[in-house]
Amino acid sequence: MSTTHTQTHSQFIWLFLAVRRSDLRDKPHRRQVTDPDYQTARRLIARDFVAAFAGRMPSGTLPH
Repeated sequence: MSTTHTQTHSQFIWLFLAVRRSDLRDKPHRRQVTDPDYQTARRLIARDFVAAFAGRMPSGTLPH
């Protein structure tokens, strides 16, 4: 009998340290994106922000 690993979290909270592209005086601040993978999260944030990856957490673990 074999077992298959099932993913318990299909969504992750991706954390970035970011500054807004349009604001030259913006200070770095935390931004979060909920998505299933890093590439999608990065694509969403890259349009408006210059960002550095800061972490990944299962969805539902950060308070709003």
